[in-house]
Amino acid sequence: MKLYDWAKIKKRFRSNLLLGNGASIAIDSRLSYRSLYDRVCESGKLNDEILGMFRYYETTNFEFILKLLLEASQVNEVLNINEEKTKEYYYELREALISTIRDIHPTYPNVQHLLIPIAGFLANFTTVLSLNYDLLVYWAMLVGNEEEKCQWFKDCFVRGEFEKDFDFLYKPLPPATGSTIIFYPHGSIFLATDIYGDETKLSRSLKDCLLETILSKWKEKDYIPLFVSEGTTTEKFRAITRSSYLNSVYDSVLAEIEGSLVIYGWSASEQDEHIFNAIDHEGITDIAVSVHTENPSWESYCDMIEDRIARTHHLRESNLYFFDSKCEGCWIH
Repeated sequence: MKLYDWAKIKKRFRSNLLLGNGASIAIDSRLSYRSLYDRVCESGKLNDEILGMFRYYETTNFEFILKLLLEASQVNEVLNINEEKTKEYYYELREALISTIRDIHPTYPNVQHLLIPIAGFLANFTTVLSLNYDLLVYWAMLVGNEEEKCQWFKDCFVRGEFEKDFDFLYKPLPPATGSTIIFYPHGSIFLATDIYGDETKLSRSLKDCLLETILSKWKEKDYIPLFVSEGTTTEKFRAITRSSYLNSVYDSVLAEIEGSLVIYGWSASEQDEHIFNAIDHEGITDIAVSVHTENPSWESYCDMIEDRIARTHHLRESNLYFFDSKCEGCWIH
């Protein structure tokens, strides 16, 4: 299996970057998607009835269960149904999720030294699609703009609301000589839905207190966090279709990317089949996939990717390259 040197192929790859959970795990192993649901369940902070809801609906999606509980409590209030359990369980689940994220999410000071390298890597691409719910890419975006003293990085949120007609944002805003637009196909913890179903970006506060500000705002206005961290591909796709922002990113960005595509830290597992379905279209000419060579089965991973792409309708026509994820200039390296 041939591995290319990123430095020798990067000029071919300036269009699109898809970031998977491996990128976050490279910084902090606690950010494994699987650990979030497991840790909440194992924390002992949830009673059997709440855990039973996850089992009944066959889901590990916090957003879905939180929304069910909040809406049920609102209906009970409107109909003058005297019961407190539903709202109490909503608060219990929300508090368990908040405390778990606080436990596993790295603090800004702990990752600050890595944010400029990350921003430098992201700036190579016109479009970045991060599948991760954490704040690492958002922090890097803020630091990158601050370092360059311009608005190079944009996320299409204007005054907290998503700008659906975002094409104009690709135009550089002087003194910036280029731009990188960042999207979150699975959402992020800084995105939320209010009790009326409106979606918003929660905070534009100082970087070092951003995490705590977001967690506090979840409590202040009964915000439901908008991120899809776990579940089957069917469950994730259903969550995407329920959200205006996620659906827009899926249909208007993922399904329309053209040119080159770099996949970094993404396992391309069955749970993300919907992502493959979205990008399987004409227009992607070159694909570069990072490989974690410290994993003894990395060659099997390459074989799986080759086989997966060979079975697509359109991606099989693309040129495929593999490169070591720890090449100089990649992500945090």
